[in-house]
Amino acid sequence: MIKNFFQKKKRIPLFLVPKVRKRYVLPIYKDHETQWKLFAEGALRNQVFHDEVMHRGNKCLACDRLLTTGKTKYPHIEKHHHCYMRLCTGNILPDDSNDIYREARNAEFPHVPDCRQCKVDRPEYFEGCIKKIFPVHGKCHGHIHEVEKYRFDKLAEKLQRNFAYPGSGTNECV
Repeated sequence: MIKNFFQKKKRIPLFLVPKVRKRYVLPIYKDHETQWKLFAEGALRNQVFHDEVMHRGNKCLACDRLLTTGKTKYPHIEKHHHCYMRLCTGNILPDDSNDIYREARNAEFPHVPDCRQCKVDRPEYFEGCIKKIFPVHGKCHGHIHEVEKYRFDKLAEKLQRNFAYPGSGTNECV
């Protein structure tokens, strides 16, 4: 039996699907854009943060298979945000810091927060950041975002339908 797109959606645990899409969170934090981008993009490039996320477990939460084995079917591991509602409270690392896991690519936010210091000074806050990101297979990461798109498209259709047909007609404009 060949599994289709809709059967894949049923396997993805819904807690992995963001409730608010990334592009909608920035306007909420418009007065704290740098702090939000440090969490949403910069922290993923911090070595300390990266290591903590990657050591959260040995299984992909999307497919329940091991993240790394000798010859795995899904060799690439992604760090997936299941929630973007967070601000970074740390300082920005200098560009030549050894804690930078990788440089920014293309249009990525260029700064990386000092997660090592945050882990020492505010361990509870640091753990709160870690809890919002999971290691998943690259292919599974794509499936999670397919489900996200599907769910938000269905929600948009429902909202448009409810707006076009607001009920029994008792609220019609005169």
